[in-house]
Amino acid sequence: MNPDGNQRLTGAIGALLLVPIAIEAATIVLGVHTFMSLHVFVGLLLIPPVLLKLVSAGWRFMRYYTRVDDYMLHGPPQVAMRVLAPVLVAATVVLFASGVAMGFLHGHALSLARSLHGPASVVWLALVGVHVLVYAKRAFVDAAADVVPAERRRVRGATVRASLVAAALVAGIVAGAAFVPAQHRWIDLQHGHHGDLNRRARGGDPLRPLRAASVRGARAGARARGSGPSPARVP
Repeated sequence: MNPDGNQRLTGAIGALLLVPIAIEAATIVLGVHTFMSLHVFVGLLLIPPVLLKLVSAGWRFMRYYTRVDDYMLHGPPQVAMRVLAPVLVAATVVLFASGVAMGFLHGHALSLARSLHGPASVVWLALVGVHVLVYAKRAFVDAAADVVPAERRRVRGATVRASLVAAALVAGIVAGAAFVPAQHRWIDLQHGHHGDLNRRARGGDPLRPLRAASVRGARAGARARGSGPSPARVP
């Protein structure tokens, strides 16, 4: 892909990602357990567009550092973003991998995934915020250029770019919808952490009736043994 087309694709997919990322952040701020179903759906929806964004941005990095002339003419990426890019990529992989894994793992592996997911989400949202501040204006300009017919024709590959963006969005929606029947795997996670303690605190310990019956039986037996036979009345 030519560098101008690559820049437009990166801008278009970046602009598209702003809305679902904002929704995902809102579910965290408002209470992720309250909005867990929406959080899971949007998280799965984000995976294909985020992958396309990583591939598009990574392609530019690779072509620039392999000294391809057309990409060299566009100049290097900003220094700060070059430094943050590896951290953002790592946080992205950990965030989405742990999020998906939490719906399938159990025991220690599940605890590990949960311990990674929370910190990764904080790091990822912070870095995405920096990314938006730096590139938002350019992303909207590049995305708009592929919508205006006169500008669209100036850079070849517009149809391919539009198809890639549409395919990523459709794939995300399909992924989110496909796991709706299995969302209980994520929704039930809110009951998994200290679940037994919470149930007992609410009086919902499933063994509580058996324990109470055992205690009552032991007390009744003790009273029976201590009282002995009743003396007969003398008429």
